[in-house]
Amino acid sequence: MKKWTILTIAVLAAILLVMQYLIEKKKVAMSESGQQAGSAEQQLGVALPESATTYTGAAVDNYVPDYVGGAQYGTITMPTIQSTYKGACEASSLQDMLASHDKYWGFLARDAAFNQNETQKMYDYLADYTACQAAARTDASLCDSLPSDVQIDGKKVDVRITPNYRCRTKTVSLFFEAYRAGNISGDSYCRLGVGTFDKQDLERFSVPEFCSVLPKGQEAIEGFLLKAFAVDSPEAKARVRGAFPVKEGDCAKDKECLTKYELYNAVKKARPDACPNDYVQQCRALAERSAVPCEKTLQEMSKFYCAAVARVKKASGGYIGLSKEEAKVELDKLKAQRAEADEIKKQQQKIMEEVNKQVRETLKKK
Repeated sequence: MKKWTILTIAVLAAILLVMQYLIEKKKVAMSESGQQAGSAEQQLGVALPESATTYTGAAVDNYVPDYVGGAQYGTITMPTIQSTYKGACEASSLQDMLASHDKYWGFLARDAAFNQNETQKMYDYLADYTACQAAARTDASLCDSLPSDVQIDGKKVDVRITPNYRCRTKTVSLFFEAYRAGNISGDSYCRLGVGTFDKQDLERFSVPEFCSVLPKGQEAIEGFLLKAFAVDSPEAKARVRGAFPVKEGDCAKDKECLTKYELYNAVKKARPDACPNDYVQQCRALAERSAVPCEKTLQEMSKFYCAAVARVKKASGGYIGLSKEEAKVELDKLKAQRAEADEIKKQQQKIMEEVNKQVRETLKKK
């Protein structure tokens, strides 16, 4: 019995030793794992290579604003733009015309509304008026109060015919040339224009450096860009001159180039009337830093609006701004009212005839 007791104690002791060994081994493994985890955490805190931070800095430095579109369609609101002009006819002030957007006119207007050409004309007038206001304040953000992207019956409208796009394109072009001519300062105006450049081209040069060179003249621009692109051919020089013209001969009759030249030349010489025809009021507003020249565009817009409203009212029987279904409901109401009026008239006539008959009979008896 004593022998079995001793044997049992020995076995239990062995088991305890094995368990203790396993526990110690697990502790060591956990300790090593913790050291490895700590090492990994330290690696996460290591500073990025200098090249990585340089890249990030260059990306921020070369920031140019992207075109992101404007407001939603529906009633257009421009709270910062006010006008005392009451309009060329009743209810044709700026606020009246904006309130009727997508009702009387607009891409999403009802059936009894302006036709496509009339709507486009209204959008162009509105874009030009807003661009003029933007020029007066040297603030391109005013264009963002105008709508841009829209779909009609599932088909996307070409953004280039939207008022936001037209306003921004004209404003950015004018500001860029004015900056190049030394009329306005602040490289934000330069960056707006650079935002229209090919994105791959922007990787070849520093935007701040380019903007600092831009007002220094065509030769300075040419030298900067030829060096940045590592080219020096006559063709490359001609392209630079065409992109930044200072005389008509730089353009080789290219229409876009001629517009740039006319804007640059007009601003440089402080002759706003020398701007392209559809920029004249905008150039005047920039030169005067005043919105007064913009009123001419607003007056033309109002006059056109009045004529279009009159045409639609005549064609729709007065139901402008209504859908076909709504117009039918209104027409049915009118028919019912007329029928009711006719019935009342008939009843009145019948009563009068009866009264007259009784009067005649009474007179005969006398």
